[in-house]
Amino acid sequence: MRLKAMNLAVLTLAVFAAVSPQSRSALAQSYPARPVHVIVPYAAGASGDLLARMIGAKMSETWAQQFIVENKAGAAGTIGAGYVAKAAADGYTLLVGTDAQMAISPHIQKDLPYDPDEFTPVIQAGMIEFVLTVHPSIPSNTLPELIAYLKANPGKFSYATPGVGSSAHLAMEWFKNLAKVDIVHVPYRGSSQLMPDIISGTVQLTYTGLPQTMPVVAAGKLKAIAIGSAKRLRAAPDIPTISETLPDYEANASWNYFGPKGLPIDIALKLNREINRILELPEVGGRLEEQGLIPAGGTPEALRARMRSDFEKWGRVVREIGLKVE
Repeated sequence: MRLKAMNLAVLTLAVFAAVSPQSRSALAQSYPARPVHVIVPYAAGASGDLLARMIGAKMSETWAQQFIVENKAGAAGTIGAGYVAKAAADGYTLLVGTDAQMAISPHIQKDLPYDPDEFTPVIQAGMIEFVLTVHPSIPSNTLPELIAYLKANPGKFSYATPGVGSSAHLAMEWFKNLAKVDIVHVPYRGSSQLMPDIISGTVQLTYTGLPQTMPVVAAGKLKAIAIGSAKRLRAAPDIPTISETLPDYEANASWNYFGPKGLPIDIALKLNREINRILELPEVGGRLEEQGLIPAGGTPEALRARMRSDFEKWGRVVREIGLKVE
């Protein structure tokens, strides 16, 4: 599947051909004239849910219109993404999704309810880093110890993710391939759903975002083994990176705003400017960082470039690990 949505020239020409400059400007000036529905394709409590609600509250203040966050979880976010893909391209239905919907699922899911070309990039709002954690019943305290333990017990342990095709799923399959270990994948419908089972030891490993994970680690219910970022984080300097043991490994996720295909460019840019402004507010950026989210921002073109790069990266990983399309 091609990332046609990532072609700025094609998208811009199509939009400009359909709407005159005067009409586009007037449309953007009056936007939003009614409530906007923001679809988060994961369960409530996910980091993107927090981000969408914080940004939505500020946009509601600015424009005196509600930005209503709706959670449409399931199938690694593809259900919610499919819903937005079929919505009217008028700016009143937006998606706050991750790389998984645009750069991963097209490589591993055969019957997606959308194609990546059915979206208009708006902005990369935030980054989230993942941490590999294990239940305390696993005797390993470092990544080399964990790899050795898993190799000595092939197929005996399982790892939980928010779903097939999620960023965490691909990241863990990549980890398995590099470490040469055999652990069983157990998919859930979101990070909040898997936490009770990892805490109870029903599954023994998981790879989840810092916001959900670190409070549980601090309470002694899980052990943080390694982090997926390219370098150690200021928020967790004592947790080594996976790449310190498995060179070149880096797996994180980006929370991004998209509109349906054909979203007028002036509306996309109006949203982009406002979200960039909100992300720079100390009460927003600081709160997000406290939750383990790194505020991002930038242009629609920058998001498009990231999605293209991630599409190529995860396609290469899928081929390397031999993951089958389902």
